[in-house]
Amino acid sequence: MKSLGLDLSCTTCGFAITENKKLLDAGFFDISKFESYKDKSKIIIEGLGGKEFHQIIVEETLSGFVFGKTSQQTLLKLAKNKAVICYILEEHFHLPIIYANATTMRKQLFGKSRIKGIKPKEYVKQQIEEKYDITPWIKLNRNGVPDKRMEDVYDAIVASCYIYST
Repeated sequence: MKSLGLDLSCTTCGFAITENKKLLDAGFFDISKFESYKDKSKIIIEGLGGKEFHQIIVEETLSGFVFGKTSQQTLLKLAKNKAVICYILEEHFHLPIIYANATTMRKQLFGKSRIKGIKPKEYVKQQIEEKYDITPWIKLNRNGVPDKRMEDVYDAIVASCYIYST
């Protein structure tokens, strides 16, 4: 079964498609230039056009946030953004969205969710680069280094590998 993992923020949507934890496709969509959820969703839908997947897995809203470091306004904006866009995607693709906790997904894929002293984003990057050759999908910025938005791609890979059990 091909799984689409999404890491959705207000400005970027990282995506990855895996089958039996084999990475088939990955990247990100820049949705920062659009104000409406409809327009942001359209960019994602068009970007996923022609790609095959059978389920969609998204990190639960706010599951990875450390409260106190992000403003309440930003948290509310992110929650609303994710809720509306996921609804539009669910309606468009006619697939239910599976929501999972970031820690749970990391633990399932890596055996542990974090290592003390290493920031979660860095830990995920290290683990993904050990498991997968992501060079075909790395996007470089104008300085020739991997774009910061690649962090969303790493998180999307984790989501796409999540095995949902009831």
